Amino acid sequence: MKDENPKVPQYAILLAVPRPSFILHLPPSSFFPMTYCLSLLCREGIVFISDSRTSAGVDNITVQPKMRIYAESGDRVICLMTSGNLSLTQSVYALIEEDFLLSKSAPDQSTLMNQRTLFETARYVGRKIRDVGEMDRKALEAAGFSFNINVLLGGQIAGQKHEIHFVYPQGNTLQASTASPFLQIGEFKYGKPILDRGFDFETSLRDAVTFGMLSMEATVKSNVSVGPPIDVFAYEADSLAMKYRARLEENDAYFHEIQTKWGRGLVQLVEAMPRMHFPGVSTEPGESAS
Repeated sequence: MKDENPKVPQYAILLAVPRPSFILHLPPSSFFPMTYCLSLLCREGIVFISDSRTSAGVDNITVQPKMRIYAESGDRVICLMTSGNLSLTQSVYALIEEDFLLSKSAPDQSTLMNQRTLFETARYVGRKIRDVGEMDRKALEAAGFSFNINVLLGGQIAGQKHEIHFVYPQGNTLQASTASPFLQIGEFKYGKPILDRGFDFETSLRDAVTFGMLSMEATVKSNVSVGPPIDVFAYEADSLAMKYRARLEENDAYFHEIQTKWGRGLVQLVEAMPRMHFPGVSTEPGESAS
């Protein structure tokens, strides 16, 4: 069973303390979260970015796309990105595809692509997660696996505004706003500071792509369980089209340039920062050593 946020063997950490020594057992889920997906909402559109690494254990890392895009030209574009247990993700997608199949003979069949609003579309995905939970949660938890699936859903329906939503394992949803215009799932902590500092709803779509890539680069740099191929989709508001899509492989020249310039730029910024002065000392740290 593959899990994008893998269950790894339980770790025991020996703490060196005076008698008696003791062992602290940390839960497996606290180690090595795998996957990073983010969506950025701005006035000009939405940026979706996901990595493609999955794992069935620390020694079995493979590639599995986590982004899917559904589109009907002139009507709607829906992008989904997932994190969590891969088997659960595949089960949710299987139920979605099953509804598409049923709709061919039953026009009134509810599907991902015939909901009235994006909110209802997100709730539809939430119902599919609950359906999978009814089938598999008890057996998974009995075997020591958590029911772990999170979904980012976004896009636009003709005549409505573009939106992004977070769908939780319980099936409930959260919508991004102009005040909180980005959503993340998976290993988000490394890539969040750059978004907090620089991205907002008025950021251009072009710059939103750069912010998103810097957020992904920070995560790839700090966590080896997240990495290329990286899928990118930049959706232009009101276009109802999939125009700007890319997959960045391990040796992609653009991603390498982003990594290099970001690293060098940070060093230059540090060097340009004002020096801290310490009370009662006329020299700077390090001067006396030289």
